[in-house]
Amino acid sequence: MRHYGWLAAGLLALPAAAAETPAPLPEPDDEFLEFLGESVGEDEEFVKYMESTAFESELRKTEEERTAPKDDDDER
Repeated sequence: MRHYGWLAAGLLALPAAAAETPAPLPEPDDEFLEFLGESVGEDEEFVKYMESTAFESELRKTEEERTAPKDDDDER
């Protein structure tokens, strides 16, 4: 008898679960879409560099420099 109760509860809940709409997708970032449009037909050498470990290390180095505390004596 218990199995029929669970089955009935599941069948009653199924239409309600199916009626729920998924969350709307976020709006696309205009700047990112512009970048993608500009990057069409990029040079193969540039693409290879972007996929290389050399690019990753340069990116990591740049991020570390950006987050490093600045000295007050270095102001221009």
